[in-house]
Amino acid sequence: MIATRITRIIAFSTALVSIMMVTSCAEESAEPDLPGADRDKYVGSWLCKESVNGNQVAAFTINIQKVGQNDSVKVFNFSNVGSGDYAIWLISGNSITIPAQTVAGVDFGGTGFYSSGDLDLNYTSDTETISALCTPN
Repeated sequence: MIATRITRIIAFSTALVSIMMVTSCAEESAEPDLPGADRDKYVGSWLCKESVNGNQVAAFTINIQKVGQNDSVKVFNFSNVGSGDYAIWLISGNSITIPAQTVAGVDFGGTGFYSSGDLDLNYTSDTETISALCTPN
């Protein structure tokens, strides 16, 4: 009777250890979770040249930092609103979404993409439609 209990305990313990080993091995061999990898190439200082109807209207520097969720960045001085003010962009691969938001009293929204190391943006600023090309600074 005692021998049977001991055998059952050993069998249960062996099964439990086997399950734990398989689970831990599966976790180690899985691809590592790299939160924010899409947005890493956006982080830093960029020189932006804004155009309205094909005419350059401004050149300024923006600074991009990771924030919050894995797909979010803060863009300081977006559209030259001031270095202390920032817009939020959402990043997915090479695509940029500029959600509708008000920054320093100006309404923004639009899209963009990362291509050949540059940022190509199209957005509205209050009622103007703006395009901007940003290069690493």
